Amino acid sequence: MAHTSPSQRHNSYERLLNIIGIVKPGEGRGCILLTLNACMLMFAYYLLKVVREPLILAYGGAEYKSYATAIQALVLVVVLPLFSVLYHRYAADSQRSNIIRKVLLFFVSNLLLFVAFQMMAVNIGIAFYIWLGLFSVMVVAQFWAYAADLYNIKAGQRLFVIIAIGATLGSWIGSRVAGLIFPVTGIIGIMLLASSLLFLCALLSSRIDDAIPGISANKEQAHSEDSRHQWMDGFSVVFKNHYLLTIAIFVTILVFINSTGEYILARLVTEESQRLLGSNQILDIGVWQGEFYASYYSWITLGSFLIQAFLVSRLFRWIGIRGAVLVLPIIMIIGYGFMLFFPIFSLIRIAMTIENSANYSVQNTTRHALFLPVPRKLKYLGKTTIETFFYRFGDLLYGVFIYLSTLSGELTVYHYIFINLFLAAILFLLAWNVGHRNLHVTSAEKNGEKLAAKAKIPQLVMTSGNLYKFSVSECTFIDPHVGDALHYHAKKETGEPLPNWIGFDQMSRTFTFEPPAGYEAHFVIKVVAMDFDGDTATSFIELSIKNQITTPIGI
Repeated sequence: MAHTSPSQRHNSYERLLNIIGIVKPGEGRGCILLTLNACMLMFAYYLLKVVREPLILAYGGAEYKSYATAIQALVLVVVLPLFSVLYHRYAADSQRSNIIRKVLLFFVSNLLLFVAFQMMAVNIGIAFYIWLGLFSVMVVAQFWAYAADLYNIKAGQRLFVIIAIGATLGSWIGSRVAGLIFPVTGIIGIMLLASSLLFLCALLSSRIDDAIPGISANKEQAHSEDSRHQWMDGFSVVFKNHYLLTIAIFVTILVFINSTGEYILARLVTEESQRLLGSNQILDIGVWQGEFYASYYSWITLGSFLIQAFLVSRLFRWIGIRGAVLVLPIIMIIGYGFMLFFPIFSLIRIAMTIENSANYSVQNTTRHALFLPVPRKLKYLGKTTIETFFYRFGDLLYGVFIYLSTLSGELTVYHYIFINLFLAAILFLLAWNVGHRNLHVTSAEKNGEKLAAKAKIPQLVMTSGNLYKFSVSECTFIDPHVGDALHYHAKKETGEPLPNWIGFDQMSRTFTFEPPAGYEAHFVIKVVAMDFDGDTATSFIELSIKNQITTPIGI
């Protein structure tokens, strides 16, 4: 890990990153590399999503999609033990990127095999559909496990917000570019482009380890793990750890609720399109539904990007991880509560747009941050198991539920909404439990210490009509939590804002004084430092401005 001098200042791109989140001097390079890596990963995935549909439809029809989704959960029962063996083999490697690079190169080799089979006219539809489902959860889980392994708790909580923007941006770029180039490149061209992007991700990962400054790095050293029962370690670490097991149940129910919500919307879209056709307001149901979902997903994409860019970091500062994990369950309770009493198509569309936007931004980032306090083994094996098997298990439960409810034919949209409202309440309780445990683990690192002012700021005396600069030393405030970043603001001791001739740069902690000629005053400036958890400490600057008297010539 690279080390950063305490006196180092923010460079130009680090100051830009601070518009989105809180970045300390020296953290910019590693953060940008990880953000770029996340962008390319999701770019590649969304390219491949476009290929998936024509391949599965050519294989045998839309019903095979539901079969393939169910098979994914079963295949993961085999894949996860193999990944557990891979983790144990490279657990003691000092190069933290080794595990994710092996995973990425494995999927690149798979893609090249699919290219070869496609060139030989072999029907790969269902195999590719299953493979892409595994890829989407496996690689994303590995990327965030790697990121959690790089950073300590507070650095990760601050920087994950920015890194997640790369993933959101890559998703948007991939979905846009795929539609433009698919008619030109075809299936093989898309696969080759995606494999090239994944190969670049693997190369880029090897450069990220050394770009993390020491003050932000995870201090847990790579070490050999107990290799007994390593085949089943992925499942055992989840079932033996109450914190991880609660997250696993949370993810399963979350996926079930969201999928059922999409089913509710789909039923209403069908009913609405038939109503419009019957009243001669539209001419073609398929065209109207296509336009509806294009608009629906565009609003979700835009909403998630705006929330990720401008709200998530502020939510983390205002309410912490403990509060952020409650955001989506609260949105779900409010949304399905409104649907229950006002089952109107337009309102349900808005509610589902808000739910998905929050899920893809606040919830995803928070869920990744939940793994920052746990040991390396739990980061890699626990997170991978939860984000792959339990995620797909939620899909499987949803599929079985819809199948059985469709056979009975007794459930209406109202019943589905009520079930989701009930499950959203359970999800809230699980989120409360997870947030409480996360707070307990992260607070234990402070050993009861709090942010405090340790050094006194000297009294400043200056004459009017001159320009002065003064920087508050980093040693003025002591934060016991490694990796935390302080946010500064200043005002008069009385609470009034500073006069316009005093400027304050929060990032460099530098005051600029330019008292007007003939001005005299004496007052106290209050400098407040706030850490990521919202704790504050205060120091004071006693400021005296004296009028500069010019002695007449000859006297």
